[in-house]
Amino acid sequence: MSRLTRRCSEPGHRTSVAIRASRGRVAELGSLGNYTRSVQIELLADRPEFVPTLAEWHFREWAYLRPGDSVANRIRLLHERSGRRELPITFVASFGAELLGSAMLIHHEMDTRPQYTPWLAGVFVAPARRQRGIGRALTQHVISEAAARGFSTLYLFTPSVEAFFSHLGWSIVERTRYRDADVTIMSHQVA
Repeated sequence: MSRLTRRCSEPGHRTSVAIRASRGRVAELGSLGNYTRSVQIELLADRPEFVPTLAEWHFREWAYLRPGDSVANRIRLLHERSGRRELPITFVASFGAELLGSAMLIHHEMDTRPQYTPWLAGVFVAPARRQRGIGRALTQHVISEAAARGFSTLYLFTPSVEAFFSHLGWSIVERTRYRDADVTIMSHQVA
């Protein structure tokens, strides 16, 4: 089994963890090629060199939800969402100098649903690294961080990967239109 190392929100604090799947089995990260070191989940604030690549990925994936968006705007948003202890916080998965993916814990994601807070947002895994448990590990990390902050419920919306989150134990809150896209709003009991 590949090991996953994560850094908590405390600067410099790092722990080795085995992420558990919803049925109590240890989640496998799958083959990551010839990697000999650990995949890490840490604060984007500690890895600012990842901001340009992550901004490009996020722009390509979700620009249709933000008309007039740009990579420069995504860079600005990532800097704004690079908290260490206070929300918004962005986490990144990496293997050494290679960025693998991201996930965020933020106060609000949908301006049409201000009653829902906080949100899991920006879950993205590099296409070449998908199907290896990285998205699941990032999602679980944000759930753990939300629980540590005393939140009882976490929300997300997705235009395309409802099945992925359902498999991880998320429940449908509603289906709606948001920014000209059909989306599913989901929730997860944190504590």
